[in-house]
Amino acid sequence: MLRTVTFPHLRRAVGALSLLLAVSALVGCGSKPTGSVSGKVTYKGAPVTSGEVQFIDSAKGKGASGKLDGSGNYTLSGQLEAGTYKVYLQAPTPEQLPPGQVSKRPPFNVPPKYQDPGQTPITKEVKAGKNEIPIDLTD
Repeated sequence: MLRTVTFPHLRRAVGALSLLLAVSALVGCGSKPTGSVSGKVTYKGAPVTSGEVQFIDSAKGKGASGKLDGSGNYTLSGQLEAGTYKVYLQAPTPEQLPPGQVSKRPPFNVPPKYQDPGQTPITKEVKAGKNEIPIDLTD
């Protein structure tokens, strides 16, 4: 004669584990909204054609950067959480050349206040989704 053996503790454990997994999945869905950012940088109406744009949130320790192209356009790498960011520009990095050759540094006539994250007066709001954020620099 076969006897049926039940494991009530095992059944409860499986049920509790299933509930835990379901709650974990729901909590993971509560991530903050993010946005992609692109735009154009100008100084006195002319495009800034070298360097990088930096968006930074010092309080959260988050940010992103994007290289400027020959028309002054940029696209930040990756996504940013929706929120307010300080914006500054970084001079282009000289290219590496073989020994004995001197690299020509591209023109970068951006005032120093726009190159320092502690002094920049520029702040921009990033919203969820696609953001087109022009950056117009003046003296």
